[in-house]
Amino acid sequence: MKKLIHAACLSLGLVSGSAISADIHQIELTIPQISTSKYQRPFVAVWVEQKGERKAVSTISVWFDDKKWLKDIRRWWRKAGRYGQAVDGVTGATRAPGGYTLKWDGTDNQGKALPAGEYTLYLEAVREHGDRTLLKQKVSLGKGQQVYKLDAGAELGPVSISIGESK
Repeated sequence: MKKLIHAACLSLGLVSGSAISADIHQIELTIPQISTSKYQRPFVAVWVEQKGERKAVSTISVWFDDKKWLKDIRRWWRKAGRYGQAVDGVTGATRAPGGYTLKWDGTDNQGKALPAGEYTLYLEAVREHGDRTLLKQKVSLGKGQQVYKLDAGAELGPVSISIGESK
């Protein structure tokens, strides 16, 4: 009986812990169509770093096709990948050219709501026989709605970031 009650309390704690964040953040990115005979789909990583910290506090998404090549997403690898952060819940296969939307609930890698403050959102894409793109945008959590537009890079098309939209 004690175990059942304990499990129910843990379950309630997880539900209420995830409800702390009242905002949803959206990242719209484009993988451009590149005409080349050796086209390979890019590896992409999207993550957040807290101002003053030089490590990833939240990996939002990582797209790849073979783990042995994750280190080629250099900036993300130095900040999160090589430290063995669990990324299985946010990983997926590489994507074909087109538009994609990512949603982030403002939590860290452990599922805890990040406190209000200054953060930097990073998007990195690298392609075999291709180029590398690193885009970044400073954002403020807990300061209302914000919208940012980032110019395209060699491996990523234009990016739109919406911070602080209500669920």
